[in-house]
Amino acid sequence: MKYGKLTCLAFVVVVLVLAFVVLPVATGYAQTKSSEATLDIGLLFGLTGFISSRDLPDYNETLIAADVLNERGGVTVKGQKYKFRMVAEDTKSTMDGVASAANRLAFDKKVKFVIGPLDFFAPAANQVLNPAKVLRVLHWSGISPGEVDASTPYTFLGGNATVANALTVVKYLKKAYPNVKKIAFVTPDDGSVPYLFPAIKGLLESNGITVVGDAIAFANEAQDYSPISAKINAVKEADAAAQFNGHLPQICGIVKGLRQLGNTKPYYAAVPTAMSEIVPIIGKTAAKDVITNSISYDDPSIPPIAKEICDKTVAKYGKEYSLYLNGAQSLYALKVAIEAAQSFDTTVVKTKWESMTKMDTLFGPGNVGGKKTFGINHVVTHPQVVQVLKNGVVTSAGWFDTGMIP
Repeated sequence: MKYGKLTCLAFVVVVLVLAFVVLPVATGYAQTKSSEATLDIGLLFGLTGFISSRDLPDYNETLIAADVLNERGGVTVKGQKYKFRMVAEDTKSTMDGVASAANRLAFDKKVKFVIGPLDFFAPAANQVLNPAKVLRVLHWSGISPGEVDASTPYTFLGGNATVANALTVVKYLKKAYPNVKKIAFVTPDDGSVPYLFPAIKGLLESNGITVVGDAIAFANEAQDYSPISAKINAVKEADAAAQFNGHLPQICGIVKGLRQLGNTKPYYAAVPTAMSEIVPIIGKTAAKDVITNSISYDDPSIPPIAKEICDKTVAKYGKEYSLYLNGAQSLYALKVAIEAAQSFDTTVVKTKWESMTKMDTLFGPGNVGGKKTFGINHVVTHPQVVQVLKNGVVTSAGWFDTGMIP
């Protein structure tokens, strides 16, 4: 009889111990020893499919950023340090793939914080993650409904994207090309055009840059960009062309087509695709007067943590690698918000984050805004770099303060 009581008591103790160990894992963070506490961060990136040429570099950098931040102590809540543990799911560059991946993160793996996916894939993730109160940090937005707006209370934009980069376009063109007063507007036809075009057009024109004609849009999956080049070239009154959103194959295809038509006007691709990847494809002559928002690995002005991430990325992948740091900045913004809230409760973090107007970023002092433009105060902005080809060498053309998105 005594043996039976002891057995029951032992069973109860085991159950209680398991409850305390398993429960934190089920809620996205675990603590076995003080030095081994972890916080799961879900990643939604297109590791295969058409968007992988853009997503893979950003994904790789995000993993490196997690390592760098972990070496610096990870995230601290109530005196306890937690290391980031990245939990990745491939969205396969499809809406169904995004929804399936989001479901796996939220319900199978019980992840409470997620980074990604890209703008036009965001609604498919939000339909799953917002009702589950999973706090998601979007690393790019094209301002389409359901990406980050009043209908997505648990979604934030972690750093500069289309709107902030448009402000950089204005500031750089005024500095480097003061005679550029009119531009042709180029963008992917990913469903965002009805929302993106009027917002960016209004912003540009309020800053002295006139948009000529309608948006010239192209399919994300297109193979032949010569018809797009021809449409841009036909806008004769434009002093330059500016592309908002897109990635390497699109930029190269369009610019190559323009140069073949004899169009040597400036082409500003307001995306973080590296000139070091563009030049080998289209050549130095064609790349003259092409501008992007990529980071130059040897830029002495890169702030310390971002510099460390860049250095480790280049050491692993080479000097021609596009340095996006969109996912990395989103992870850093999440760290800052969690530490400001001192909580892993996503509602507490959300409430704290949306009350902020200033936020430290990988690139220096940043802002939190977006109420007028996005319908919600969930948009982080930070200083933005410009990259060009100068005297045949890829180089930084300076950093510009984008300010707060209204």
